[in-house]
Amino acid sequence: MTKTRRLCECAILLALSVALSFVKIYNMPMGGSVTLVSMLPVLLVGLRHGVKWGFATSGLFAAVQLVQALVEGNVFPYCYTATAVIICILFDYIVPFGILGATGIVSVKNGKAKVLAVITVLIIIRFVCHFITGIVIWGQWAPEGMGKFIYSIVYNGQYMLPELILTVLAAWALMTSKAFTKLLER
Repeated sequence: MTKTRRLCECAILLALSVALSFVKIYNMPMGGSVTLVSMLPVLLVGLRHGVKWGFATSGLFAAVQLVQALVEGNVFPYCYTATAVIICILFDYIVPFGILGATGIVSVKNGKAKVLAVITVLIIIRFVCHFITGIVIWGQWAPEGMGKFIYSIVYNGQYMLPELILTVLAAWALMTSKAFTKLLER
């Protein structure tokens, strides 16, 4: 495969992830949403092209997610210190979306179960990142009597669990097709 073709495939899948991120099934009041499997195309880049291309594409996806949040204006008004801004950028955008390219550590040749397990772990890592900012930054809105820890689990779980389930189900459905699985082989 030529480098140009690989670059084009990554760009198309990145564009598809960005487009799907605007298709929101449920939007949380203070950020976060259940989308129409917006992580899946970026996850597929890692499967098809490996870690290097996966991380490059997921890193761009992270940057787009950050810019999208900045345009919507729902991020930094709540970060009252430089440390909070850095934590927010790192743990709400760069790391949780950037980690998605790590699907390249497995191949469809490793089997459907391993691929789905890696996808699940990566989305759980994304949840953990949002959980951290939920405690450090967003926990100030925890209802009285509810600790920041519980608040962050409940708030982030409301959108990350459905997002995880939808993404894993969609990946499983795609991988039941032998033709699609063949397409992902490297």
